[in-house]
Amino acid sequence: MQRNRDKLLNTVKREVLQLRLQSLHHPVIVNLVRQQPPQQLKRSWDIEIKVGKRPIVQLPPKVNIMQVFDRMKGKLLLLGNPGGGKTTTLLELARRLVIRMEKEPNLPIPILLDLSTWKNNNQGISDWLVDQLRFKYNIPKKVTRNWLENQQLLPLIDGFDRVSPELSEHCLEKINKFSVDFQPKHLVICSSFVAYKNCQNKFRVNAAVLLQPLTDNQIQDYLLVARSRELWNYIQEEPELLNLAKTPLMLSMMTLAYEEILIAAWRRITSKQGKEKYLLNAYIRSQLGGETNYKWYSRGQEPLPEQTRRWLAWLAQRMAAENIQEFRIEKLQSTWLDSHGELQTYQLIVNLISVLFWGFTFGFILTLHWELKAGLIIGAIGGLIGGLIGLPGLKNLVLRIVLFSNGHIPWNYRRFLNYSASRLLLQRIGDRYQFIHHLLYKHFTEM
Repeated sequence: MQRNRDKLLNTVKREVLQLRLQSLHHPVIVNLVRQQPPQQLKRSWDIEIKVGKRPIVQLPPKVNIMQVFDRMKGKLLLLGNPGGGKTTTLLELARRLVIRMEKEPNLPIPILLDLSTWKNNNQGISDWLVDQLRFKYNIPKKVTRNWLENQQLLPLIDGFDRVSPELSEHCLEKINKFSVDFQPKHLVICSSFVAYKNCQNKFRVNAAVLLQPLTDNQIQDYLLVARSRELWNYIQEEPELLNLAKTPLMLSMMTLAYEEILIAAWRRITSKQGKEKYLLNAYIRSQLGGETNYKWYSRGQEPLPEQTRRWLAWLAQRMAAENIQEFRIEKLQSTWLDSHGELQTYQLIVNLISVLFWGFTFGFILTLHWELKAGLIIGAIGGLIGGLIGLPGLKNLVLRIVLFSNGHIPWNYRRFLNYSASRLLLQRIGDRYQFIHHLLYKHFTEM
């Protein structure tokens, strides 16, 4: 049991480190300030807290999320706008909790979960949690259930706002039932203001932490620290651009992509959605046009920007169709093929290979002389079994050939995904990949 605890803690520790290093705030400091950032990245936004029916209180800048967590007995709801710092705040809390548990091994283990993977209205949160620990961390279901029953897990749940609207109320009720049935010592949930406001019921937590949009002074301070005075001079005269910069995610994107923002083109856009789309496109152009510290391709061999956009758009659309946030190459399915020509081609090739395989195998066995030693026959049967075991891998190879030939993926898919992560379009956590933010993920699905 202790071995599983150590394994899970070490995996979560690596996951938190990888996600924080791949956040957009990190390259702003490293690439523009040209210095190694401190272990704790200072938050730029204000935090307010609401406890029961008491008035909302704004917390001093020096108060961190761990102090709030301890003061509220470890049961919190993090609320903010999309791109407003919820996940960043959750990761900072996870980092501090991991450090604390390394000093006090008997504390519950923090685990990062995303509610976008909860799709079954009839599935309890405990069953979902067991499945997620099996999928993400390879923890046996029996071990996870034992931890749940003994209050040895600390769920840090992101993405309530990514649950489909028709299921959000049911999901909230399931989480509350989980709190009653298993009585976890601590529980943290993240949601957007809008998604939570639309729910009739409320989470069983001790306090709601409200992440506020950035003020003009905070935007200016952030840009001056990042040595982007030119960008500050650029946007302070544009009220709508300044308003968009009040979202931390958008501000980080502006800082990295401001050379791609053309004010004349910006002014011609009338809708807020159009302006956000313009900024996301500017960010993608900047990331695909600059240098990267990770050389996944030889000089001059990188995918063309239009190829990268097309391949990532296809990936995002397939992930959205499956309603998943994370992707593994090994999880490519034939259902991702076009239901007309692509699927038929795949099935034809697989069936042809199967017929040839079986024909060769039976022909070989039948040609064996009955006077041969039994070992030869056993060897033939062993070869048959080995071939059958290899068929799933063969199917995956055929699938990737069909996807490649239709222009959906490059031949070396893993190298491309790693390259996209180095360009801060994807995040890589072990062998799993996800888009660097849900807003960018959604943007690629609409390409």
